Amino acid sequence: MGGTDPWPSVRRRRCEFADAVENLKPDQWETPSWCEGWRVRDVLGHLVYLAEATQVSILTDLLKAGGRPDRSVDRTARRLGNEPVSELATRLRKAADGRYHVLGSPPAVALGDVLVHSADALRPLGLAGEPQPDEAALVLPIYRRLGRLAFHAAVPRSVRLVATDIDWASGKGPEIRGKAFDLLLLLANRRQVVSALGGPGLSSL
Repeated sequence: MGGTDPWPSVRRRRCEFADAVENLKPDQWETPSWCEGWRVRDVLGHLVYLAEATQVSILTDLLKAGGRPDRSVDRTARRLGNEPVSELATRLRKAADGRYHVLGSPPAVALGDVLVHSADALRPLGLAGEPQPDEAALVLPIYRRLGRLAFHAAVPRSVRLVATDIDWASGKGPEIRGKAFDLLLLLANRRQVVSALGGPGLSSL
């Protein structure tokens, strides 16, 4: 899986998300997502921002935010989230081939962004579809390694994560079992997904 090109999946998932959000009712655009303080439309704005981003634009906005990445991400998502949803959806489809990812990180990080944020926006509405397990498999090892840095939290190394729908496991100790995508959401610090998981390792969370 490590050599698989993630960009076709990134493009497809961005377009699917744009279509899904554009087809929601206006009151659903205002629904709180799993990203604290962000509405569904703010999540769309964030994914537009990432799809259109360049290293220069990211650095510029980071400097404007005082060098604080979390502040920069939050400000840009909220700013774009106030734009008309139909315009944001069009922009996301147009920028679906964008290939920005953090310097030094694997390209599959971009796939993780769109998979996780799609769930952030759509799962609270009961609308999120299941991505292919092999897509989650491209991102799982990266999030397992970088969880604390990227999401300010980490699943303890003292537990073993076991996917039930693909051949993937990581770690030693009491098991946490679940679908590959649900494990990915857990590694992204989306604790809303805990109820979909099982195993004795859950007690350590």
